[in-house]
Amino acid sequence: MKQDLNIWQNVPLFGKAIIRHAPVLFAVPTIENAYDETCKIVAVNADEIEEMEPVLLKEAASYMARILVDSCDVLVVDEIGKNYSGDGMDPNITGTFCSPYASGGIAAQRVAVLDLSKETHGNGIGLGFSSATTKRVFDKLDLASMYPNAITCTVLGGVRIPIIMESDKEAIQVCIKSCNEIDKTRPRVVRIPNSLHLEHIMLSEDYLEEIKGMETIEIESEPMDLPFDEDGMLW
Repeated sequence: MKQDLNIWQNVPLFGKAIIRHAPVLFAVPTIENAYDETCKIVAVNADEIEEMEPVLLKEAASYMARILVDSCDVLVVDEIGKNYSGDGMDPNITGTFCSPYASGGIAAQRVAVLDLSKETHGNGIGLGFSSATTKRVFDKLDLASMYPNAITCTVLGGVRIPIIMESDKEAIQVCIKSCNEIDKTRPRVVRIPNSLHLEHIMLSEDYLEEIKGMETIEIESEPMDLPFDEDGMLW
């Protein structure tokens, strides 16, 4: 993940002066672990903020959840939403960065987004960085909440509409079909529920031999077909 953790190097001198002279007694940073739980609370005196903030930010980044394989042909995200990330799906996890100057997360040729969370209330920001989605997602979109969000953050790509397919199965199929230079009889597919909860994920059978010796991954089942219903929807 390429990002400048020492943000104070980029703060103008007048910004540092404001912090030193503001009526701030102390700060209380909180750090979360990979399970979205608070794992550390510290108190930092006002005169220590400049020194401690980069250190704590680096520590927080080390606890960030990640997908424990580096690449895939297709990443399937069951849900995106503002309750999971301000970007709908955290690019540090999914690799769907809005800027060419940032990188990290899994490297995927295609990304399929299957649904929006209830909590996002139709705000599908981040959908524009996927390759395909479903009509179910399209019907839930509230453009009136998406567009001001994009305009305010000055990143318009996140509210673009990708190719829309009728079902989950078709959205995944079109992503596999449009991948280049892969074995389409054995696609490498990763399925996650969202970008915040990664304790249980699905990997296609082509990963099986690769992950058998990994101490960080527990294989919970034998290979199985994806459970589509008669309408092509996952359950």
